[in-house]
Amino acid sequence: WMKFFKLLGIGYNNYWNGLKFVFKHKLYWFVIFPILLFRGIFELGKYFEALEGSVGYHIKHDMDQIATLNGLTWMTLKMIFYQKMYYLFTKFALYFVIILLSPVLAVVSEKVEAILTGNKYPWNFLQLVKDIKRAIRLNLRLMLVEYTIILTVIVIGMFLDGAANFILVYVIPIIIGFYFYGFGFIDYVNERRRLNIAQSIHFVGRHKGLAFALGSIFSLCFYSFNYSWKAFLALNPNDTDGQLLWGTIAVLSFIMAAVAPLIAITSSTLSMHEIVDLGKNKYAVKGEKVEGEDTEKESIGTENEVNKEEE
Repeated sequence: WMKFFKLLGIGYNNYWNGLKFVFKHKLYWFVIFPILLFRGIFELGKYFEALEGSVGYHIKHDMDQIATLNGLTWMTLKMIFYQKMYYLFTKFALYFVIILLSPVLAVVSEKVEAILTGNKYPWNFLQLVKDIKRAIRLNLRLMLVEYTIILTVIVIGMFLDGAANFILVYVIPIIIGFYFYGFGFIDYVNERRRLNIAQSIHFVGRHKGLAFALGSIFSLCFYSFNYSWKAFLALNPNDTDGQLLWGTIAVLSFIMAAVAPLIAITSSTLSMHEIVDLGKNKYAVKGEKVEGEDTEKESIGTENEVNKEEE
């Protein structure tokens, strides 16, 4: 547990360091990509929510026009489909962010590493395609594992009530997500260290605290926007003060959610450098570093973590 909390502290500390790093080295322009992506995901979520509501309205108010059992069944299936699509875009939107932003996040992580260590990775289109495929494959795998765990937890929660039910159904799934989202950011660095997916899983499993730290801030920024936007929509149209308050909170939380992927990947790279010394990566082309001097890195259970690439 001491190791877990030490790594947790490293991750949280480097979120603050990452924010300063992004502004110091003028990496903030990369935020335009997650802003556009979040906007698209937000609109898709609204679209499926509206479709679900429309189908539900027709089932409720136009029952006399649904002449057959098949018609009712079809309308019900459509509502369930749109409901699941809306759930997919809200629950797993963060995975879509990590997957769709993979080319951008990989570039940012490389730039951060280059500034810290001087490491260069010659641009290679085939390698870029390989990295994108890896990000897609890994995050789909993480999504499936997380969904399975959450489903199991929810089923258990059905047999409980009160606080225990609330914790199992609403709190635990969010905490589980912290680990898997953080995993995705750490793997960008592990890929450059030429760890295969099995080795990356082993590494992150030994550094859970870092994964939880990276994933928690990233996901809470998104959940904050989701909550504040719903609170804004639920307000009485005549409640001007409430609209001003929650509208401001929604805008600020949207900015936080959009900036979060950029800060998370920067924090991940800073943290990994602090743990394993990325300057010693034998797969990098050595160049002149921009920031910092060589320092002895902490050995938090990482010595000889991976001595050679597994076939």
